[in-house]
Amino acid sequence: MSELEDNLINIPSIEVPKVFFSEKTNRPFNTCSMCGNGLNEFELHFVEKAFGMPANSKEHELIFEYALCSECLESTREEISEESRKNIEMYFKLYVDVAERNKKLLSKNHIDLNSWIGNCIITGKPVLEEKEYIIGGAFLGNRMILNVMPYAMSEKAMFEIQELLSKKTKDFLDGFQKKVFPPDVRERVPDGSLIIL
Repeated sequence: MSELEDNLINIPSIEVPKVFFSEKTNRPFNTCSMCGNGLNEFELHFVEKAFGMPANSKEHELIFEYALCSECLESTREEISEESRKNIEMYFKLYVDVAERNKKLLSKNHIDLNSWIGNCIITGKPVLEEKEYIIGGAFLGNRMILNVMPYAMSEKAMFEIQELLSKKTKDFLDGFQKKVFPPDVRERVPDGSLIIL
């Protein structure tokens, strides 16, 4: 177990909510979408899912989903340029007070998942009113960690972050999509909707 994973044991967590289950299995993810290795109960992993509203529809549907083990997540983050990392950090510091958010969301008698992922972490607006949105979460075994994640992000915020990314990072994310998503999924992934934090 890594030092990061060891520290996460003391952070509040809940059982994996169904919204973060794999659509293919209707169960929590059990393999990394990048390397194909199994996710075990002692391994930190990350899940991101994107939803969009097709034309002439009022219902959102899944666009893509993936899980990354801690090793693949770390190697992926290392590919993001220093310029992009600094820009993303600045962006989040400008819009998100993580300590205040956690204090507010964890002070309730019970965990209300909608309070965490019902509104965009940046704009505060309900994501179900958006044409597209993503949700992301960090997991340790069959528990979802409650810290910076889980979060939801609106289309507006996703595209603002894309504007902060260097060409090197954008090229890497394009390559990442080719490794993780099958061709039929890649065709449906909107530009700028892939966010790895």
